[in-house]
Amino acid sequence: MSPTILALDTTTEACSVACWRCGKVIAEDFLHLGRGHAEALAPMIAATIARSGLGYEQFDAIAVTIGPGTFTGLRIGLAAARGLALAMCKPMIGVTTLEAVAYAARSEQRSVLAILDARRSQLYAQGFDSMLMPLSAPSVVSPECIQSIVPEGPYVAAGTGVALARPYLLRPPASPGDVTFDAGDGFPRAAVVARIASTRPPAAATTVRPIYLRPPDAIPPKAADTETDGA
Repeated sequence: MSPTILALDTTTEACSVACWRCGKVIAEDFLHLGRGHAEALAPMIAATIARSGLGYEQFDAIAVTIGPGTFTGLRIGLAAARGLALAMCKPMIGVTTLEAVAYAARSEQRSVLAILDARRSQLYAQGFDSMLMPLSAPSVVSPECIQSIVPEGPYVAAGTGVALARPYLLRPPASPGDVTFDAGDGFPRAAVVARIASTRPPAAATTVRPIYLRPPDAIPPKAADTETDGA
């Protein structure tokens, strides 16, 4: 029997929530925010659950994207998911952001290269075969180096980092037809996270960990130097 799942994603500029029951999404919300995930997420969760007609006690698990993604967004989603799971006494299911992107762009004939804009002129990327099995670990690369992790044979490139990667994916030794570009907006969605999570065993909320591929963008200020006057 398919589990009933509440799924969250806040790992990019978008924010989304979905309710999954009886093998399908029964309610979802998606916003392209840029900023303000912390303020938007709780009302989105409440509104989406209300539209689903479910009570909080009816969910079997909380699913959430665990990265890579923006440092702040990732922490917001994980904190919300963990808080709900602990309050509801429910387990959690972690789904990586890159596999959510790959799943949405899946093709029976081609592998998928999931690419997210990591800012700082960098990309988060990972290759998957046509069955969506990982071909490599998630990595952070410059656009100039993206060809080093492309799958062998024809593949689909998908995700928010495609615009940055595209010129380099088309350079030799790439051949015409090697790569096609997914027509979607590239953002992960909670509806896809829920679908993936429905096939996985849940885990204790305290065991679901984020994937950070680099330090946060914000650097804490150094402590002010103190001077002594010898007094």
